[in-house]
Parts: sequence; C-alpha cells; structure tokens
Amino acid sequence: MTGEFLATENQIIDYRLKLGDKIRFVREQRGYSQEQLAALMNINRSTISKIENGKFSITVDYLVRFSIFLDYEFKVIER
Repeated sequence: MTGEFLATENQIIDYRLKLGDKIRFVREQRGYSQEQLAALMNINRSTISKIENGKFSITVDYLVRFSIFLDYEFKVIER
C-alpha cells in the first residue's frame, strides 16, 4: 500500500521506552512521586512504573491525562 507506515516491533518498543523516560523526567521535574501522580490520575502506582519502564502501552487517553496533570505537552510524532 502506497504511503502506509509500518513500524517494526523494535521501533514500537523504542518509542514506548522513550515516552516512558520523558514521562518520568517531567514527573520528577514537577516534584511528583509515582504515588502522588497515580493518586491524582486515579490509577495504580504500579501502572505508572510500568509506563515509565516501557512495559505498558498507553492509550491516547492516558497520554492526555499525563499532559493535564503534569502540565506538559507531549509532542506527537509526525510522519
């Protein structure tokens, strides 16, 4: 298919890890612990840990919630 973007599994894992690193960095810059952010977002602390470590694939809804609670605009990858 012309113009179709196909990501390899390794690329997906790499982006998931980069996003998790960015979320951790911003969370720490804002002075939140995983426990505090989890309480604000009404999710488990272990979920925050999994996201930050690239072990949990987040939805756009989660990304929006992180953006709101961390007051940070996560950039969308443009093709």
